[in-house]
Order: sequence, then C-alpha cells, then structure tokens
Amino acid sequence: MENVVTNPQVYEHSIMRRAVFFVILFCFTASYSLVAQETTLSKKGRENFDKAQKAWQERQLGEAIILFEKVLAENPKSYDTNMRLAQIYDLQRNADLTQKYYTAAVSIKPDAPQSATAFQWLGRYYFQSERYDSAQVFFENAFKLFPPKSSLSRLAEKSIVSSKFAREAIKSPLNIEKRSMGDTVNFLRTQYFPVMTADNETLIFTGLTENRDENIYISRRSKDSWDTPEEISPAINTINNEGTCSVSADGRTLVFTACNRPDGYGSCDLYISQKEGSDWSAPVNLGQQVNTRDWESQPSLSADGHTLYFASERKDGQGKRDIWVSVLDEKKQWGAPKNLGPAINTSDDENAPFIHANGRTLFYASNGLPGMGGFDIFVSQKIDTVWSAAKNLGYPINTAAEQVGLFIASDGRTAYYTDDTSDRGKGRSLLYSFEVPESLQNIIVPARYAKGKVTDKKTGEPLASEIDLFDLKTQQKVGAFSSDSKTGSFLTVLNKGGEYAFYVSKAGYLFKSLSFSVSDSVSFVDLEIPLEAIEKDRAEVLNNIFFQTSKYEVDEKSKVELDKMADFLTRNKSIKIEISGHTDDVGSDGENMELSRRRAQSVQEYLHKSGIATERISSRGYGETKPVAGNDSDENRQRNRRIEWRIL
Repeated sequence: MENVVTNPQVYEHSIMRRAVFFVILFCFTASYSLVAQETTLSKKGRENFDKAQKAWQERQLGEAIILFEKVLAENPKSYDTNMRLAQIYDLQRNADLTQKYYTAAVSIKPDAPQSATAFQWLGRYYFQSERYDSAQVFFENAFKLFPPKSSLSRLAEKSIVSSKFAREAIKSPLNIEKRSMGDTVNFLRTQYFPVMTADNETLIFTGLTENRDENIYISRRSKDSWDTPEEISPAINTINNEGTCSVSADGRTLVFTACNRPDGYGSCDLYISQKEGSDWSAPVNLGQQVNTRDWESQPSLSADGHTLYFASERKDGQGKRDIWVSVLDEKKQWGAPKNLGPAINTSDDENAPFIHANGRTLFYASNGLPGMGGFDIFVSQKIDTVWSAAKNLGYPINTAAEQVGLFIASDGRTAYYTDDTSDRGKGRSLLYSFEVPESLQNIIVPARYAKGKVTDKKTGEPLASEIDLFDLKTQQKVGAFSSDSKTGSFLTVLNKGGEYAFYVSKAGYLFKSLSFSVSDSVSFVDLEIPLEAIEKDRAEVLNNIFFQTSKYEVDEKSKVELDKMADFLTRNKSIKIEISGHTDDVGSDGENMELSRRRAQSVQEYLHKSGIATERISSRGYGETKPVAGNDSDENRQRNRRIEWRIL
C-alpha cells in the first residue's frame, strides 16, 4: 500500500503501524500461551480447546469462536480461552468484544507476562474513548510486564506520558470552533492536505476517488465561499497517484508527490511544476539529491520557493519517517537534504511538515511525542539556525483521531487542516478550518505580501520581468522573483512591519525602483508597475536615493539603488542619461537650485566611480521649478524632493 498511494499513507500508514504493532503483541501472547496451556480443563473442555486452536491456526475464525465459547461455558475462568477470543475479535475489529475478553483475561491472571499485551490493548481502547485515567492504569500495568528496555516497554512508557498529557489538555481546551469547509470542497469521501496561496484566494488539496486514484484539485475563492474544485491540470494528474502538494506564495511553483512513474527513483518521489498564465509545465523529478530508493513525500515549500521541507524514510535519520530540508542553490539546483535533528524528529514517525509563510514557524505531525493519540500536530520555531523543542498544539486541534496536513494562512489568523473521522464511524477524511486561537497567534509572526502587475507603460501589455526585493533597513536582498510572462502578475511575501525597495528590470526597458513600507494594520500592498521602453526622453525616478536634510552627500542606504543604476548602464552601453535633482518649495529659490544641482552631481560622481564613462552622464539641478505634486502636504513635498534620470 505504501508504494502505491501517496497520501492515504498518512492515515493508512498509521493504521498499518498499529496493525503491525498488534501483530507483534499477538505473536508475543500466542507463543507464550501455546507453551503454557492450562491444565484445569476437563477432558471435553480440552478437546474443544484443541479443536478451537486448530481452527484458529487454520484461520477458520467463526468455528474457533464457537468452540472457544463452549470452553468458556464450562470454565469461564479459562485464561487462555479469553485471550484467544480477544485476539480473534481484535482481528475482526470488534472493539467491544475484544475489550470484554481482554478484561476477563487480566482479571484472571493480572501478573502473567502475556497479560501485558491485553493491558496495552485495553489502555489504547480507553485512551481512544478519552477515558485517560483508566488508560493510564492499563498502560502502567503493561509497562510492568513487558521485557525491560524492549520496544513494547518503551511504547507503554510513552503511552503513560500521553495519558497524563491528554488528561490535562482536555481540562484546558483551546477556544476554537472547527468548521467543515463544506460539501463543495469536501466533495469526495477522502480529501486532505490543504495548501493556499499567500493571498488566500486559491486552495489546492489532494483527493482520493472511489477508484483509489489520488489527484490534486484546485478551488478559487468566490466572495465568502469556494468554487467547485477542478483537477489542477492534465499535465500533473495521471492514472497513477499524485498528491501531498505544496505551492509557493504566488501559486506559480508546485511541488507534489507522484508514485510509480517511469522516471522515479523510489516508490514515491517529489516532482516540481511551474505555472505560466493558466498552464502548468510538465512535472520534473527533483532528482537524486532529493529523491532516493526510499519513500519521499509530503513537501512543504517556503514562500519564496527556495527551501523545501519533506518527509522521507531515507537512511541516517532519527527514526522511521523523518522531516528533511533541502535548499535551492544559485544554480537552481536542490542541495543535499539535511535531517532536522532530534528537536523535531523522534525514533517513531514524523510527517506532513508545513513551513509558515514567515519562514520560521514549522508545523508537523508526529506519533513519537506525547499527545492525544495517533498523529498529533506540533509546532517548532526556528531561532537563527536552531529549532526549538516541539510543542503539542493541544486539544481540540489534536484529538484521539489522526490530525495531519495543517496549513495556517500567511496572516496567522485562519487554519486549515485534515481531520480523520474514520474511528467515529463516518469513514471520511474532511477539510476543516478554524480561527487560530490567540495563544497560538502570539507565536506566529504574521507575513504580509505584495502583489501586482508589470506592464508596458505605452501599450498596457503584461511583461515578464525580474524583480529584486531589498530590506531598506539592512540593505540586504531578501527576495528574487519574476512576474508571469502571460499575465504580468506577481506576488511575494513580506516580513511584518518592514521597509522595502523593489527593483523591476527587463531587457529593453528602463529599470524601475519603488519603495514602500508595510504596517501591522495592512495585510498586503498592491503595486501596479508600468515600465518605460528605452526611448529618448523616457525618464524614471530613483526612489531609493537618500540625503540628510539640506545635505547633498548620498546616504549609505542609497548604495543598492546606485549600484542598480550602474549595472543598468553597464548592460546598455550605448545609452547616455541626464541625472536631475529636484526639491520642494521650502527655502529660497537659490538655495534649492544649488542643493538640487549638488545632489544630482553626487549621484553622477558615484556612477563615474563605478566605471561609467564621464561622457555618458550629465547632471543638472532644477530646484523647485518642476514639481510633480502641489507643495501642500508633507507627502507631496516628499514626492517633489527627488532624483530623476532621463534617456538623452
């Protein structure tokens, strides 16, 4: 099963793990009981017991039940018979009858070593029923009887800790209200792993059809509801399984899991596809650095598309399935993945990572840490290069059911996730949303975003352009992306409360600089960016040139802008330009004219020192004679204080 599907593995894998565990428990008990058969049975009872054993071994369970019941009718205190019936009903997934016979068995021989399995099963039974006090007692009894330092002993010990955790967590529930995303989105019996673009306008998720075919679906927000989901693209979905995807903040890069493809390295690999306009490119395998002969799945892509978190069973991890990370290098190649280490990974399973748009808050599912049962969702914060100790998100985000596939919107206010309701008799996995409680919002630094469109100023046609994003406070480049070649649109995530510079460039056009800040009260900035073609008398403002009041020496913060100007002139060697300085109307005409001349000259000198020939640049001051706005407010005066450059 693991080699066929990509996402039911989160649920089915956990079920499989439990099934494997109980097979181990069964073998542990069965082998002991066959050796230590009871001697208190009558001759008839022994005959029925032996016949029942034979039927059991031949997997004729119905006949075995009848014969074992006959033994109990004569001797209800038969320990081995109660154990056998419990095991049979466990195989038949009849929890109530399993509980009945295991309870009878441990009351007869509470100290028998083989009763450890019964105590562990009963602990799990009561745990899933949220009766944590009883569960703890049974787990403690199991722990005493399992071989010291064995895997079963460690499991019992972890179960005890989880019982204590769950009992306290349910006493202090988080104030959340889970809401189904509705029948329009939840149109299949099973859907999971929701992800969204940073503007919260596009939802992408995985769905499992009745034919057990996993596909990726997309839905777009329509006012307060979601449109009918559609398959994302015939270039991505095939007759095989595709799922567990992640999308970049702008919705133009998709990383997803696909299984059993001819170009695969293992059972399930990670693939990448790029979107231009409305079309997705043919998926490309991420290569043998990321993918191995083992299982790789459940990717989470950082907002800028340069860092990839994913789950893998590859060797040299902390346990079974671990969370790994790979970084895209300057050559656009994915680097060798690194294990996130013991702060995140345990000796059991970790999966379903989600890195928030802020790039520092990681959510993921684990069954190796104390929790509410099965897979719980945990959170860890990245401080510099170190991950903090994982914290359980608490009840009722986590319950006795399986919780995986959490996604939290870029503003940190709304969460979307998968809730497995199969153990409640509904047999479905649905997508839910809830408002993030304040206690969790406080640890999530919200991300803002800038979106917009790049066009040709004269024709209005969309343009594909390169965009560099700089933090004005640190003068560091914090992002590099492009606008869509077919639509001209772009979207990028911003840090909270930042001051930014945008540099938009395209061959044949003047580069454009913009500056803006993002306040806590604004979730996004909308930027329409018209580019001027390189033609005589076309001009642009250098928006990120800074001077002290009444001074003409360029501030250190201007270096990035001036270097961009020098680079443009280096790449366009035939161009000659005029640098012009302008002021507002504060001060005398003569002072303003001289100040504007000296400022333009300072820019000219910087460009000369950067290697641009003297004859290619002239400078001139215009003082307050060419305002672009009325000098009637601080904002307008700031617009008038500017440095321009014009094609000669």
